[in-house]
Amino acid sequence: MVTFCYLKCPLLIFYQQTTTVCRLTSSLFFVEDVIRPISLPRFIRRTHLKKIFISIITVLVVITALFTRPALAADAAHGQQLFGTNCASCHAGGKNLVNPAKTLGLSDLEHYQMDSLEAITTQITKGKNAMPAFTGRLKPSDIEDIASYVLAQAQKGW
Repeated sequence: MVTFCYLKCPLLIFYQQTTTVCRLTSSLFFVEDVIRPISLPRFIRRTHLKKIFISIITVLVVITALFTRPALAADAAHGQQLFGTNCASCHAGGKNLVNPAKTLGLSDLEHYQMDSLEAITTQITKGKNAMPAFTGRLKPSDIEDIASYVLAQAQKGW
């Protein structure tokens, strides 16, 4: 006996090749195999297949969440390099050469409500007053890295 299966949405249907039947048709003698469906074992019923499918999807989601780098995790070391290249001409050492009252120190960032990654990222992206926008010059991930570096340095006291 040979057992085979094929996918018939949404269940797997199992068939088993069984006895050989002889048939006489228009003076020719044919031998054909009769195929009959086998009922699914009790543990592979439709409700159980649904539970198994949901369990597999859940495991895949958990594994993906555990082993992928978060999209918002910024690289402060890369941000330091980018800051030195793009920002240090006006903000060397956390200062502000254009407007000395608005430094990158934590107290000034808090005073001007710029003490979050989102606020700093927006400032770098869109610019404001004398500060140019860096939208076309830097990638969004680079801007996030710079914002992470600026906030970390402000919390350390530059």
